[in-house]
Amino acid sequence: MPTTPIQSYRAQVRTTPPSEKTFPAGSDAAAALRTARSWVEDQARAFIEEHSMPHNPRDAGAIFAVEGEKATSGEPLVELDVYTSEGEFVFDWDDED
Repeated sequence: MPTTPIQSYRAQVRTTPPSEKTFPAGSDAAAALRTARSWVEDQARAFIEEHSMPHNPRDAGAIFAVEGEKATSGEPLVELDVYTSEGEFVFDWDDED
């Protein structure tokens, strides 16, 4: 079964209501994913600065791969947790060691 190349990434910040933005993959899917990750982190950081963090760690955001018109599955490609350590916010993507 041939795979369809990823055409875009749908980034989601898990606020109420959730914020979402789509990033076209174009010819450089890796760059688009980096841009989506930065957007999620920036939005999560802005939200946390405006509100107190509801729990620690906080499931703050996710990025989904999109092929064609819809997301490939209900599962996110990567997820972002935010927690505090020694009084500082730590942004931890689940695919980083």
